Amino acid sequence: MFNWINENSRENRRKRRDPCKLDVKVRCSQRVQAQVGRGMLWLATLMAAGLVVFGLYHAFTFFVSKSLTENAAYNINEIKIETDGTLPHPQIVDLAGVREGQNLFAVDLPGVRAALESHPVIRRAEIRRLLPDKLHIIISERVPIAQVYTKTVRDAAGRVTAPPTACLIDATAVVMKPVGVFGATGEGGKPAVRLPLLTGVDAKLIKPGRRIESEQVQKALDLVHLCEGAEFAPLLDFDRVDVAVDGFLVMVMRQGGLVTFAAENLAAQLKRLKIVLTHPSRAGRIIATCDLSVGLNIPVTYFAPPASIVPGAASVAMSGPQIINVRNTTSGGRHP
Repeated sequence: MFNWINENSRENRRKRRDPCKLDVKVRCSQRVQAQVGRGMLWLATLMAAGLVVFGLYHAFTFFVSKSLTENAAYNINEIKIETDGTLPHPQIVDLAGVREGQNLFAVDLPGVRAALESHPVIRRAEIRRLLPDKLHIIISERVPIAQVYTKTVRDAAGRVTAPPTACLIDATAVVMKPVGVFGATGEGGKPAVRLPLLTGVDAKLIKPGRRIESEQVQKALDLVHLCEGAEFAPLLDFDRVDVAVDGFLVMVMRQGGLVTFAAENLAAQLKRLKIVLTHPSRAGRIIATCDLSVGLNIPVTYFAPPASIVPGAASVAMSGPQIINVRNTTSGGRHP
């Protein structure tokens, strides 16, 4: 009977709590239409911006094409080659893949550089554009300091199809080219055929244009490089360095002597060898064996040179082992 009174009282309380609230109901379809409209507007804006960028890009490329890459004023009229080695200029141009008449701005400089540096002899290449019509190529070649022999190739019947070939290597153990190619010279202008030979190298590691990944080989090259210095070059005349025994290097002198090095501290061992070579007891004799890997007390054997070298010498006589104390030698003391 009194339900209508309660309903009216609840409705009145709601209105009193929020008198400013509008009772507006928006249909779902209207909200969706508004969102779709905003999305279409953003899409149209993005498309317009893309068309503007596309147009600007094509306008820029057209301008570059007409003013630079298709402009005959920038065609290559001269290819200037500068090299510190013996590679012929025509071969460098062929390796670079460029030619006169080609547009200067159409040359891919990084690609030309990569093509040149892929050659085993070229250590570094630099390419420059000299406007309006010149291309400058600067080549720095590898300097060989030693030789290694490649592996003998045999067929299925065991017959030799390719004999071992002597190849040059530089100070970083990169295999360069066969001995005699382009009349190569080594460090200090030494003819390639006179460069020392590294023996005991695994022939499987010898690949033209690739570095020999061997710590022993790198130590041997470090030794050869040190021996070419002004301090030791006048004292040492060696033919090859053997790397077969891990941790040791054996230098074979041209007169037949053997000098053994430990693979570490090569500079210090060479200084001790200099003392041995200038020791008074060596006068008129040639070192037969010298072991520098044992420390300060160095065992050395000598043999007298043949009569053809020293007049009056009757024969080649081998001396017994002699111990040279490097510490006493450097301090001016007496020697055993």
